[in-house]
Amino acid sequence: MHIENKHQKSKYVKEFLYITLGCFLTALSYSVFLVPYDLVTGGVGGLSIVLVNIFPNFPISPAIIVLGINTILIILSFIFLGPKFTARTIYGSLIFPIFSEIIARVAGDAILQLPTVLDDLFLVTLFSSIIMGAGIGLVFRYGGSTGGSEIPQYMLLKYAKMPLSTSLIIIDGAVIALGPTVGLITGETVIALNKILYGILAVFISGYFIDNIVFGGFNVRSAYIISSKAEEIKQHILEVLNRGVTEIYTRGAYSKKDNMMLLCVLSTREYYYLRSIINETDPKAFVFVARAHEVRGEGFTYEVPDND
Repeated sequence: MHIENKHQKSKYVKEFLYITLGCFLTALSYSVFLVPYDLVTGGVGGLSIVLVNIFPNFPISPAIIVLGINTILIILSFIFLGPKFTARTIYGSLIFPIFSEIIARVAGDAILQLPTVLDDLFLVTLFSSIIMGAGIGLVFRYGGSTGGSEIPQYMLLKYAKMPLSTSLIIIDGAVIALGPTVGLITGETVIALNKILYGILAVFISGYFIDNIVFGGFNVRSAYIISSKAEEIKQHILEVLNRGVTEIYTRGAYSKKDNMMLLCVLSTREYYYLRSIINETDPKAFVFVARAHEVRGEGFTYEVPDND
């Protein structure tokens, strides 16, 4: 028992350190590249860059705006999504903007001079996306979250049954679409249009690295779960993720015990949440995940019909 508790504590410390490192890398990319170059890549971070440029005399940095918005979203998450989901997002939601502000203050002068030294926006987009993708990938891989736009996405999933992929496009797309306002305010229309394209490119590059760090490259997964609490896990998948589940009755060759195996096909982003649910519900569950190279059918190649 003592050894098991020690192993569990070591596991939590490892997860905490990797999540912290991931948040630091994300903050580094945000403060060193995205903010000084006014690159809007969606989410709360992108929205704060837009707001700072719309109200240039407002004496608050982008990182502090992110902290304020994330705090409001954490409260909404606790009310509408419950304490378990909120506990998973609260650390990253707060530590990311804090790291961003510290980096901006410590390296303030160097960051401000960077656009005059490095004026190749493609290189800036490439390296900022790689660093941010690596950071967010680490956070996701070890069960954390940076909060932000993820919270309203899960609210839309829970109450409007909107798939995460759809809400991601709508929310981040709307923020990226606001990007040209930065250039229009300063009269740099052409530069503004260039930056919106670079912002979209940054989303794809960082998404690629996130996916490769967590899984190794594909967006759809088939999850197989054998658990003594299969019924609870199944209800989470059906009611929260709004995904279908197949029950497969199995028998262990060695134990001779009958079990129920759950089969669920879902997106990479949805699996992050499912994994945390499994860890909370039954840490001893047997789970293996495979890449689904092609998925066709209800919920993937056509919409689920509305029976209301």
